[in-house]
Amino acid sequence: MMAASSSSGARCKYDVFLSFRGADTRKIFVGHLYRALKQKTINTFIDSEELSKGNKISELLTAIEDSRISIVVLSQKYASSTWCLKELVKILDCMDTKKQIVVPIFYEVDPSHLRKINGKFAEAFAKHGENSNLDNEELESWRSAVNRLADLSGWDSTKYEDDGKLVEEIVENTLKKLIHTSSNKADGLVGMDSHITEMNSRLCLQVNDVRVVGIWGMGGLGKTTIARAVFDEIACQFEHSCFLDNVKEAFINKREVQMQEALISILLKEMVQSLGLNRGWNMIKERLGLKKVLVVLDDVETFAQIEALLGKLHAFGEGSRLIVTTRNKQSLSGVNETFKPSYLRDDEALELFRKYAFRTNQPNRDYDDLSRRAIEYAQGLPLALKVLGAFLDNRSVCEWEVVLEKLKKIPHIEIQDVLRTSFDGLDDSEKNIFLDIACVFRKWRTNFVTELLDSFGFFPHNGLRVLVDRALITSSNYRVDMHDLIQEMGREIVRLESTKKPGKRSRLWSYKDVNHVLTQNTATDAIECLMLDLSNSKVDLSINAEAFVRMTKLRLLIICYSFHVYLIPYSECRKNICPVGGCKQLLSGDFEFLSHELRFLLWHGCPVKCLPSTFIPKNLVHLDMRGSHIRELWEGIKPLQNLRVIKLSHCRYLVKIPDLTEAINLETLLLDGCSSLFEVHSSISALQNLHSLDLTGCKKLKILPKRIHMKSLQTFCLSGCSNLEKFPEISGIMKELSMLRLDGTAIKGLPSSIDLLLRIKKLSVRNCKSLEFLPDSICNLAKLTHLNLSGCSVLHYLPEKLGDLESLEVLDVRYSGIKQLPFSVLRLGKLKGGLSCIGCKKMTAPLSAWPTSIEEYCSYSVLLRAYVLI
Repeated sequence: MMAASSSSGARCKYDVFLSFRGADTRKIFVGHLYRALKQKTINTFIDSEELSKGNKISELLTAIEDSRISIVVLSQKYASSTWCLKELVKILDCMDTKKQIVVPIFYEVDPSHLRKINGKFAEAFAKHGENSNLDNEELESWRSAVNRLADLSGWDSTKYEDDGKLVEEIVENTLKKLIHTSSNKADGLVGMDSHITEMNSRLCLQVNDVRVVGIWGMGGLGKTTIARAVFDEIACQFEHSCFLDNVKEAFINKREVQMQEALISILLKEMVQSLGLNRGWNMIKERLGLKKVLVVLDDVETFAQIEALLGKLHAFGEGSRLIVTTRNKQSLSGVNETFKPSYLRDDEALELFRKYAFRTNQPNRDYDDLSRRAIEYAQGLPLALKVLGAFLDNRSVCEWEVVLEKLKKIPHIEIQDVLRTSFDGLDDSEKNIFLDIACVFRKWRTNFVTELLDSFGFFPHNGLRVLVDRALITSSNYRVDMHDLIQEMGREIVRLESTKKPGKRSRLWSYKDVNHVLTQNTATDAIECLMLDLSNSKVDLSINAEAFVRMTKLRLLIICYSFHVYLIPYSECRKNICPVGGCKQLLSGDFEFLSHELRFLLWHGCPVKCLPSTFIPKNLVHLDMRGSHIRELWEGIKPLQNLRVIKLSHCRYLVKIPDLTEAINLETLLLDGCSSLFEVHSSISALQNLHSLDLTGCKKLKILPKRIHMKSLQTFCLSGCSNLEKFPEISGIMKELSMLRLDGTAIKGLPSSIDLLLRIKKLSVRNCKSLEFLPDSICNLAKLTHLNLSGCSVLHYLPEKLGDLESLEVLDVRYSGIKQLPFSVLRLGKLKGGLSCIGCKKMTAPLSAWPTSIEEYCSYSVLLRAYVLI
C-alpha cells in the first residue's frame, strides 16, 4: 500500500509532511490523521492557517525537504490550489533526489481521474489555464506531477467503511516505514551507495518494460546484501514483492513445486498449495500478468531453477523487475543486465574493518598503520574484513603485529586462510564447537545444538557467543548458521587432518568418505562424528559391522534419508524417515560394538534387530532410530541417566521396550506406528521428567503399567491402540497433562482416578466402540475445554453432574449411542455452539424430563436448536 523508496539521506527534522487542501479536509480527515500520528509520537509537519495567510511558500518547501515521508491527501479540490500543486512538484522532486517516501491518499477521488485529468481535476486545470500569470511550463509540471502520483500505490478511501479504520492503517504502516528506514540507517552498510547506484542504472525503474538484472561474483562479495538493500529501497514502488533467499539450498531440501508455491504465496499474500509447475506458471500469468511485481531470487545455482519458479522471465506486468544473485554467471542467460560488485575501496574497507575491530570509526591512532596493513591484506573483500576485524578486536598492538606478520605468508587467493586465522584464535572447546557446526549442525535449532554441545562437554553458552563475536557464525531465527566460505574453511580444516585416508579424520559428512569407511572397514579411533545422508543414494548401502569396532571415540552417529531431518516439522517427518524407493541398508558381520562415548544416535532404517549387548549408553542423550528393523533396544537395565529423548516411531518390528528405570531424565518417548509392540515396560510409570508419550497406532498393544504417576507428562497419545482394553489407574496427581487421546481403543471405561489429571484440557475417546461408561469423577476436571465422545456407539448416558465442567467449550457426541443429555448441560456457559449431536439416532429429548420454568425452558430451547437429530 506504500509508494516510492526508502529514505537514506541525512537526519530529517520531520518524520512526516502532510500535503492537503485545507478547505476540503483540514477539519475532518486530515485533523484526525494528524492527531493519530502525533499520538504515536510521529513528528508531523502540518501547515497552519496563519502560515497560509502569510503566503510563506518557501517555509513549506523547506519542511518538505526536511521530512522522511510525505503523505499527500488528494481530495476533490486539491488541484484547485496552486500551493498544493507546488508542494506536489517539490515532493516528487524529493522522491527522485532524496529518496523520500511518498504516500498518496485518494480521498473520495478516483485515481483514474488523475491519470486522465478528468472531473474536478480537469476543471481546476482549465481554470489555471485562464490565469495569465502562469506560464505553460509550470502548468505542465503540475499536470505531470498529478499523473505521476496516480501511478504510485496508495490508499483509496472508498474501500473503507469509515475514516477511522483508514487512519488507523495509515498510521500503522507509516510507523513501520519509519522504523524500517531508521534500521537501514543504523545498519551503516559500508560502500552500499555506489552499488545501489549501479543497480539502479541497470534496473531503469523509469522505463515501463519488464527487466531482469543479475548480480554475480564470488562468495563473500556482498551480493545478497546488495540485493536486500535495493529491494528494501524500491519494493514500495511495486504492487507485489518477494525476496526469496537461499534458492540453491531450498531446491536441495524441497521440491521445485514447493519452491514455486512459496514464491506465489508470498507474492499473493495467501496460502497456495498443491500446484504443479504448469499450474503455477499459469497462476502467475493470470493473477500477476498485469501487476507490477518485484522479485529477488537470491543464490541461484542454475538457470533451470529460475525457469522452474517463473516459467518465463517476463511473466509479470509492465514495470516489473527481477533481480537474481548467483555465484555462477552462466545461470544468468537471458537477463537484460548483469552486475559484478567491485571490491571495497580502501576508505570503505577501512571503515568496515574498524566497525568490527574497534566497534567505532574513530579508533586509537596507535592502530592506524596496522589497520592499513590489515585492509591491504583483505583486498577489499567484505567477508574477510569482517572476520579479520572481529578476530583482532580487543587485542594489543603486539598481538596485532604477530597476526599481521602471519598473514603476510598467506596469498590473497587463499581467502579461507584468512578465515582460518580466526579459527586459530579459539581455544580447544571453541574449535570443536565451530567444527561441529561446520560439519554437522549448520542451520539446526540453536537450543537443540546447545544441548548436544553441552553433552559433549564443550561449554556452548560461552563458546557460541565467542563464535558470534568472531563473525564465524550467526544465531538468528533460533538457528545457528554461518557463511558458505566459513563452512568450507571449517570442513577443509577437518579434511587436512588426513587428506588421503578419511578414516583418520575427526568428522565425516561426505557420502563418498563415509561410504568408504563403513563398507571398506577403514575407520580409526580418530572419528568422533559420522553423518551419512542417503537421500541421493541410488544403490543399496552395505555396512561392515566391523567398522564400528575401531570407532571408540564416536560421540555422534547420523544415518538418515534426509540431511535436514531436524529442520522439518514432526508431522512431515514420516515420509522423510525411510521413503519408499529409498536405498536399503544391509549389514554384514556381527554387530557387537558401539562406542560408549555416543551422545547422539540417529539411525533411521537401521537394519539391526538389537543394539550390541556390550553397548553401555551411559553418555547417550538422544536416541532416534525411527523406521528401523529393531525388535528390542537391549536386554536388562542400562545406565541411562543422561538420556532425554527416545524416538522409535514406525519401528514395525519392535515388540517391547526395555526397562527404563535408570532413564530418570527422559523427556520424550515416541513409539507411534510401532505396530508389533504389545507391551510397555512398567518402568515408564515412574518417569517423573517425561513430557511426551506417544503410542499412537500401536495396534497390538495390550499391556500398559497398572498404575501411572508421571507428574511432568504433558501429552499422552494412545489413539489407534485397538487392542488396548484398559487405561491405567492414576496413582498420584498429574497436574501437567493437558491432552489425553484414546481414540479407537478397546477400553470399556475410564478409571475413577481420572480426576487426578488436574489441568487436562483435551480428552478424546473418539470411536471407542467398547466404551460403556464415564466415571462421575470426570466431572471434577475443572480445566477441561474439549471432550470428544463421537462414535462411542455403546455409550448411552453421561454423568449427571456433567454441568460441573465449567470450562467446557466443545462437547462432541456425534454418532454415539447417547440417549439423553443430563439437564446439567444447560449450566455449561462456555459451550455455546460447541455441542454437536449429529447422528445420535437413539437420542430423545422429552420435555417432561426437564424442568419447565420459563428461564430454563428458553435455555433448553436454545440448546435444542443445536441438535441435529437424524
